[in-house]
Amino acid sequence: MARSGHRINRVPLLRWLVIECTAIVVMALLWAMHSRLAGYSALVGGLIFLVPNTWFAYQVYKVEGARNMSRMIGNLFRAESVKLALTAVFFAAVFNLMEPIYVPALLFTFAVMVVMGAALRWFIRPRPQR
Repeated sequence: MARSGHRINRVPLLRWLVIECTAIVVMALLWAMHSRLAGYSALVGGLIFLVPNTWFAYQVYKVEGARNMSRMIGNLFRAESVKLALTAVFFAAVFNLMEPIYVPALLFTFAVMVVMGAALRWFIRPRPQR
């Protein structure tokens, strides 16, 4: 049987995770030059972004292949719903349980990570599996 020229693309999730973790640490260190509280708040803001998105990526990409397409779509919608719920719960927990918190550092880091996460999907392309 002849093989087609199509290959399965592997999504570079580990590379995205390393880049995002590095960006969070760098922003937390930069905010820490302002104050320790700002650095800690920036780290928390980055983790509010990173934890739900990592869980989302794991849930979506744990199944692959054309035969599992309906399962993949179901995982996608469930994972997105849980990701949004986790993000909301984390923000609520931080604002209710953490005292004191430097809000500009927390929100700025979260916003930068959202924009950077979208940009990474454009700049890091999946590589074909060999």
